[in-house]
Amino acid sequence: MLDATTLLFIFIIIIYILLRYSTEKKIFPGPKHFINLPNYFFDIVLKISNKNLRNNLLKVFFPESFRYIELTVPLASQYYTSKYGDIVQVNLFNQPTIIISNPDFADYILRRNGKNYTLRFGNSLGLEYLGMKNKGIIWNRNIQRWKYQRLNFFQKALNNKLLDDAKYISNDATDYILKYLEKYEIQINIIDIMDFLRSITFTITCHLFLGLPIGTISIEKTKYYVNSIVEYFKAWEYFLLKPTQFYDENETNKHQKSIKQLNDVVNEILSKRDMNNNCLFINSLLNALNNQQITKEEMNQCILEMLIAGTDTSSVTMFYFLLALSDRNELEEKLLKELKDNSYQTLTNGLKESMRFKPVGPVIMRCAINDDIYNNIQIKKETNIIVNLVDMHRKNEYFLLGNQFNLINVEDKDLSNTNNEKNVFLPFGIGPKECVGRWLAKIEMEIIIEKLILNYSFKRANGTKTLEELQTRWDIAQQPTHPGYMLIQKR
Repeated sequence: MLDATTLLFIFIIIIYILLRYSTEKKIFPGPKHFINLPNYFFDIVLKISNKNLRNNLLKVFFPESFRYIELTVPLASQYYTSKYGDIVQVNLFNQPTIIISNPDFADYILRRNGKNYTLRFGNSLGLEYLGMKNKGIIWNRNIQRWKYQRLNFFQKALNNKLLDDAKYISNDATDYILKYLEKYEIQINIIDIMDFLRSITFTITCHLFLGLPIGTISIEKTKYYVNSIVEYFKAWEYFLLKPTQFYDENETNKHQKSIKQLNDVVNEILSKRDMNNNCLFINSLLNALNNQQITKEEMNQCILEMLIAGTDTSSVTMFYFLLALSDRNELEEKLLKELKDNSYQTLTNGLKESMRFKPVGPVIMRCAINDDIYNNIQIKKETNIIVNLVDMHRKNEYFLLGNQFNLINVEDKDLSNTNNEKNVFLPFGIGPKECVGRWLAKIEMEIIIEKLILNYSFKRANGTKTLEELQTRWDIAQQPTHPGYMLIQKR
């Protein structure tokens, strides 16, 4: 038997349907609703303690939101894109949401009118748990604080001198981690390649932005710090978007511990730095702290975000490229020959194709700051925007073999083609909120892969799948669901 509260709720819904039977007028494709329920109905449903009842009501009256909760933003976005096309309107958590894989519309949102879309949408409490609420630059929804921290710390530090330094630091960091290769072995000559690559990029980041000479942090500590970053990513995915009512107490506690652990890592790393170093990023932060221009929490979050951004995304892309090479002998031989001749075309295109075929950031999420209009499409203030890079980067009209890993797809594509009216290849985003470290990422990936390929061969091992078969989790970052094991042999 249904209780009185449930019957009353169903009765109210029925009355509402009768009063507003035909309410929704869609201006472009998307799921059709016979009724638009106001926000407070969504809130009422979320507060229902009976999980089965709550989920069933969400499935009926808020199906898009339920799909996003059950899946992830990229997977749900791909579902609606494949069903309705390259511009789709959905209702996400009772907010109008536009999913875009149309290159011109995406370019308008990100670049041509990018200043109106520098906000990202997310769960306010979740961002507070993560330390990202109004702090740092990745998900800071306080526009003034975001601009200040991005310009004065991140952009200021990522200057031409640092990019020049990155060339030899990337080489030295790779040499240093290679000296301890046995620490990454799970058996003779078979290594955890993701752990190995993340250790290299972590070492580079610590030197360039925190002034820690290579070797300051032991290999054991490096592996521990890298694992802390990986666990923080899991917390990030857990807290970022789903409604608070869907948090599980045990999971929440576990992820809060991961967040605290990485914050402890930040403090531990800070204690190792030489107070007399001339590292621009950390010194700018400390000067701003001393002058009360930022808080200690803001400073720590900026350091934390530099560590996670500098360590993970480049490593995953390099893993995908090594995986592609391991099953393509002709491509590997061509790359090896070019590198010996000091030619880098295949290297550059190979990394670009890895970013296209499996983008580490499968979607770009934005939120409209003010009302806007694009090609007669009205975009109201606070409308969520999801740019579906996975779909956009596989369109055969722009990429000759869009569904295959083939360097021909990106031979004519630049990483920052801002002079074109329509940008179709956006692995680092574009516009005022594009990846601030994109040129550093390019340099360090090229240096690391060159060093590794000239000296070692890599083959899949211990059940690691091919690039095409590799299982990845599509969330805020597209990451392998299982460790990548590879046989590494000296040439």
